[in-house]
Amino acid sequence: MGLGGAIVLFVMFALAVYTYLTERALRQKRGEESPFAHMPKVAVHLAQAPKDMTERLTPPWQKIYTEQLQQQGYLLIGDYSYASMVFFWARIFISPDKKSALLLVNWVEGKEGGKVVISNLEIYSFDGNSFILTACAQDGSIKLLTGANRPTEEQLSLHMKAVFAESAAKPIVEEHQQRLKAWEEKGTKVRELTPTNVLHSLSKVFS
Repeated sequence: MGLGGAIVLFVMFALAVYTYLTERALRQKRGEESPFAHMPKVAVHLAQAPKDMTERLTPPWQKIYTEQLQQQGYLLIGDYSYASMVFFWARIFISPDKKSALLLVNWVEGKEGGKVVISNLEIYSFDGNSFILTACAQDGSIKLLTGANRPTEEQLSLHMKAVFAESAAKPIVEEHQQRLKAWEEKGTKVRELTPTNVLHSLSKVFS
């Protein structure tokens, strides 16, 4: 190998050393954390969903299921969405024992004239510092449950299937009641939900 080849090898070696030392310094500086680790979380506020949207786009089965839930003693809180956004809304109920919030969550996909509503069923119970969630989701609507703040396996029981009728929702409701009972048997003090505090609790989960 001539002088030229030796110079090329030296330059390549010097670049490799520089790159290694630079990346090492950057890793130490940020402590191996995500570059977004110290960014403040965006507060999510649930606001009353536009009535014209919910009346027009609520699936027929949910209207029937709403009546059934109310007959069973569930308290309908209303339809809520992220403030200033119209691609999502949740019809929120409080269970008869006031220990769970049942949400019929609807994601609107497509443009005017071709909009499709994809539904989740989500049931939450809270203690002072945590929560459990039993949910049934499909396709793109699972994004709320699998994002950066996805609950742990202990918190979340997730079923990947369609929710299209009371018959599909009933097993999820029953499963949540069993999980809630087991949670309380461990000594958990489950928070009593009211129309006032349920929105605050859900906003903290979604933020």
